[in-house]
Amino acid sequence: MRNVARVVMTVLLMVVLGSGFRWLYLNRHQFMATESALPSAAEIAPVWATTLFDHGGKAYPLAQYKGKPVILNFWATWCEPCREEMPEISALASAHPEIVVLGLAIDEAAAVHEFTESTPVSYPLLIAENEGMPLAETLGNHKGVLPYTVVISAQGEVTQIFFGRVNRQMLQKALNL
Repeated sequence: MRNVARVVMTVLLMVVLGSGFRWLYLNRHQFMATESALPSAAEIAPVWATTLFDHGGKAYPLAQYKGKPVILNFWATWCEPCREEMPEISALASAHPEIVVLGLAIDEAAAVHEFTESTPVSYPLLIAENEGMPLAETLGNHKGVLPYTVVISAQGEVTQIFFGRVNRQMLQKALNL
């Protein structure tokens, strides 16, 4: 009797898991799509009113970057794909100083400070903590995904968003470099 119950439970578990995987497969476009409605300049206006700080306490009012092309990369120290993409983003930032690149950490200052000791990057890493995900959502991240990267034109329009890991080529194409 015990073996029959075990077999029934195993079959039931397989059916439930199989149904879940089938649903995910059929709806994968919803989770994997890099295309999403881009927020308008009016919708992202609150972003320019935001001031964030680096791990050393230096203030970075985002309004100072208005009128310049900007890449905002939302990341966290515990996020492996976030850490993997940083050398390529850093190389792009070094090669194109006319483009503002900012890393917005959904993390605490101490964790970011520790991270920068072992992995220096050529662009500012700002502490967004609890403010970070609502800010990312304002910029189109309705999935709550990290890493999340936003490209904003010099005209203040979001021209591209990326859910997940980016590379230098993707960013260059988004910036027409």
